[in-house]
Amino acid sequence: MPFMKRKHSFHRRRYRPRRRPFSPEKKLAIITIMVIIVIGVSALPISGFLKEVSSQIAISDAIDTVTVAINDEINDKMSKGQYSYDYFVNLEKDTEGNVTAISANMSRINTLSSEILRSVIESTNNGELDIDIPIGNLLGSNLLLGRGPTVPVKIIMLTSSFADFRNELSSAGINQIKHQIILEVRVEIDVLLPWELKTTEVLSEVLIAETIVVGKVPNTYLSLNRP
Repeated sequence: MPFMKRKHSFHRRRYRPRRRPFSPEKKLAIITIMVIIVIGVSALPISGFLKEVSSQIAISDAIDTVTVAINDEINDKMSKGQYSYDYFVNLEKDTEGNVTAISANMSRINTLSSEILRSVIESTNNGELDIDIPIGNLLGSNLLLGRGPTVPVKIIMLTSSFADFRNELSSAGINQIKHQIILEVRVEIDVLLPWELKTTEVLSEVLIAETIVVGKVPNTYLSLNRP
């Protein structure tokens, strides 16, 4: 009987690499994609709610952007010119040196208001601004803040924008009053979102001049207020 070699069967163990856990960046990317899909399903009732919340956040960002542009132009204009209190206001006094009337130089105030408004429009590409808001910001979540693809938002300043001034008088002690001239810039803007158009107003107030008037307080300041 011939010698029979026994065959031994060897089973090779297949190497299966361990699955590495997702990195925080990948997890965040997956979450962002899922959120985008949810938002894209406009047929769901929650879609309308998310759009409304996103619109409010986008409008808030647009208002902040325009406000910064307005204040920057006002500060730049005021720093370059010699705009003191006496430049805008004339004080009339009697023979004893008491102030009898305060009259505003409307021509200078109107000129400054027009120049500032024109500068604001010129500095924003003829009244237009483009901003990109990360979709994570529109969801109002701190976890997703600054994350995800951006949503383009266009801001258009309307011709109904205007600049004006306001006077404020307050007591500063015995026979003393504080007079302040405050510039008001009101800008009507259209906020163009991918899904809708919103119109709102941006109001910026800046103190341009103030002084303390010492002496007997006049009974009337007829020349200060607009009719």
